[in-house]
Amino acid sequence: MKLAFSRWGQANESSEKIIFLHGMGGTGSLWRPIAASLEKDFNLIALDQRGHGGSQIAAKPGGRDRPKYTPLEFGRDIVETLDAENFHPAWVVGHSMGVRTACAVVHLKPEWVKGLVLVDLGFSGVAGGGLGENLAEFLKKIPMRFATRAEGREFMAREAPDPAIGQYLMAVALPGSQPGEIIFPFDRAALIETIHSARDSSVREWIREAGAKKIPVLVLRGETSTVWTQEQFEQEQKNLAEFPSIQFETFPGTGHGLPFEKRIEFVDRLRKFIASGNVTP
Repeated sequence: MKLAFSRWGQANESSEKIIFLHGMGGTGSLWRPIAASLEKDFNLIALDQRGHGGSQIAAKPGGRDRPKYTPLEFGRDIVETLDAENFHPAWVVGHSMGVRTACAVVHLKPEWVKGLVLVDLGFSGVAGGGLGENLAEFLKKIPMRFATRAEGREFMAREAPDPAIGQYLMAVALPGSQPGEIIFPFDRAALIETIHSARDSSVREWIREAGAKKIPVLVLRGETSTVWTQEQFEQEQKNLAEFPSIQFETFPGTGHGLPFEKRIEFVDRLRKFIASGNVTP
């Protein structure tokens, strides 16, 4: 499936390329504030993943020809879109759900990936990490529109399984057709299917493949994240300790919303990571 996307930055083909993959419920446009700090120096593309924004699929999960929402299917969409746009090789940045998509991309097309930045999601189990099943139940009851943004905030404060999730969903909400109304740019059924499809999946081996090929990988966790616990983070660090090209770091003073809550610091770290990856040993 070719995806909808936003593009920013230099037209110069010699400039480095960066691919941004949003988290569950978001769209590529979420990356615009981060792109604004990078577009003078890089070519940038931010994709709406399947079930989100301009990439929603007509057939519903459960139907006769229901689409799949596994990490591998998400990755195939990215590959098809990058191929059509000739946007590779590139650095791939994935946040939350986008972590597993990014890993699928490097598994499918390692020669297209200069490096990975994986932000705050574990490598196996239910999508949404420690919030997975609670998040699925929450999505079943969330209204797809609110008459006012204040009404939406009240609902999130009361019902969201974690404050960061409520804040994130309010950030992705778009203006509706009525004055003051907001709507959510995703297919609810697709998100629930994504959570369940990830239950028995793991992308750890795909990261190991990247490590074996010496592809640079930067794994980041927000210090206060409830989506990916410190214990799980440290265990993955041990699991992948044999690969020197894979780095693990914790960002202090932030949680699951790390790239957006610590935008300046995140952009600075991304620039340094790309620069270090381009240094010839």
